[in-house]
Amino acid sequence: QPHLFFDTQEQGHPNPFGFAFFSTLHGKSYIKPHTGPMNLRLRIHLPLIVPKDTKPDSYSTKPSTKCGLRVGDQIREWREGKAVVLDDSYEHEVWNETKDLRVLLLVDVWHPDVRMEERDRVGSMFSFAVSQGWMGNKEAPKE
Repeated sequence: QPHLFFDTQEQGHPNPFGFAFFSTLHGKSYIKPHTGPMNLRLRIHLPLIVPKDTKPDSYSTKPSTKCGLRVGDQIREWREGKAVVLDDSYEHEVWNETKDLRVLLLVDVWHPDVRMEERDRVGSMFSFAVSQGWMGNKEAPKE
């Protein structure tokens, strides 16, 4: 049976918010300021492909890099192989003002401030919702 979410296990605690995926951002692209849905997870951004020329120029709209991330009032540029970990419930935005592609591996993990008891209860709540058919893949109606 297919799973609704990527089942990351941390010390035996399934994480219903645990996703892992590749994020591509083409050149001349921008992701508007937004927030994640909750603060139960941390999101790890691991840059795999980063444009070479990210030094701002007279056409740049951002002060420190042409390809980066802002979380709250902090700005970071991407560096291949150097992970950035953030609580995405804070407002953040991403941009790529270069002409080249940027690729990240994103992985979600439990926020370390979420206690084991809370992890168990959140996991149980989502398992119950799936078992009731309120979430997840539903079978196609039989004819």
